[in-house]
Amino acid sequence: MAGTFHIRTFGCKLNQFDSAVVESDLRARGLVPSDSAGEASVVVINTCTVTHRADADARRLARRIRRENPDCFLVATGCLAERAPQELESLPEIDLVVRRGERARLGELVAARATHSGALTGPGETPSCAGALSFGDRTRAFLKVQEGCALRCSYCIIPEVRGPSVSVPPELLATQLQRLIGAGYQEVVLTGVNTGDYGRDLEEPIDLAALLRRLLDVPGLGRLRLNSLEPRTVTPEIIDLLAADHRLAPHLQVPLQSGSDRVLARMRRNYRTEFYARTVEQIRHRVPHAGIGADVIVGHPGESDSDFRETLQFIASSPLNYLHVFSYSPRPGTHSATQEGVVHDADITERSARLRDLGDKLALRFRQSFVGKTLLTLAYDNRRKDGRLRALTSNFIDLSLEAPDTSINTLLPARITSATTTETLAIPA
Repeated sequence: MAGTFHIRTFGCKLNQFDSAVVESDLRARGLVPSDSAGEASVVVINTCTVTHRADADARRLARRIRRENPDCFLVATGCLAERAPQELESLPEIDLVVRRGERARLGELVAARATHSGALTGPGETPSCAGALSFGDRTRAFLKVQEGCALRCSYCIIPEVRGPSVSVPPELLATQLQRLIGAGYQEVVLTGVNTGDYGRDLEEPIDLAALLRRLLDVPGLGRLRLNSLEPRTVTPEIIDLLAADHRLAPHLQVPLQSGSDRVLARMRRNYRTEFYARTVEQIRHRVPHAGIGADVIVGHPGESDSDFRETLQFIASSPLNYLHVFSYSPRPGTHSATQEGVVHDADITERSARLRDLGDKLALRFRQSFVGKTLLTLAYDNRRKDGRLRALTSNFIDLSLEAPDTSINTLLPARITSATTTETLAIPA
């Protein structure tokens, strides 16, 4: 009987892509995916370490899996495995810790154990050159275009665990995209640690806009979506593409982190609020219907009440439509972890609640502006409790779509009929 495996993924879209690469490799070696961590012979935990809570969640999951499945071969990989490998290796629940430099051998290591034979069921393929990756029951796929980051923001551990910026060659990305299209994915999300840095390290350097033009030429493409771009990488050429080609989703996540220039300086961010405001206003001017989001960190050391009020005022007057709010979490080895001016937990909680409330109001206003209008929408293979399909518009509005199963995994025009604080309803147009 073939060995079985189960993968649990924490964190970002980049981790989801990395897990899909691991799954492709394990499948190529004859292992069969299992829906249950409690029944699989191999369980892989792909960890995140962006906050202390993410660290704790991974450890907690390892303990629970070991209780439920004492005989499984339990592997930990991902960013926590890179930041604190000894910590994970000391946990009795974990059999193997795989760091970034060893990840290409993960399939080889676990396949031999899963078959209990010491020999592989097959040679496996190089993950980056394998057939179309699998993203479970998702109707969207992810495509990693770049890994690592050269920025040195004072709060961020990711450059240490992901390494320097390395781009995937454009010809390989075009091949991978073609395979994903052939596998039936209607939307492919481009992801990376610092996606906007794409191409500078290549033997023949190109930029992200040139890559986008190349990928938009791949036959059969439904929709491409960019994930997160640092403010200084949102170029006029990228904004022009967002405005001109409907196959590139009019949506960008542009990390802000703070609306206070004093805090941005302490964070070692490479822009200030004036530059950020000009960037997102240019997007709004050229692409009026674009969904524009931002990451914001609350409670960075030294953030005063006045700094936080500046952040609230800046966001309230901006063209942003939604927020991802994060409570500051000190990461060992970062400069921020040694800074003075620690913000009390109670203040962080109160400020986070106020910022999330503002984000909810911005999102509601944006969604309500499209009531009665028609937007290109991807219907997921996911029905909500009320029977409606979950769907996503090109500009990142999460819909409840009243449509038959034949609409699943198709791009279709949908007319928004109502938008409330809890849901946005739509019907096929």
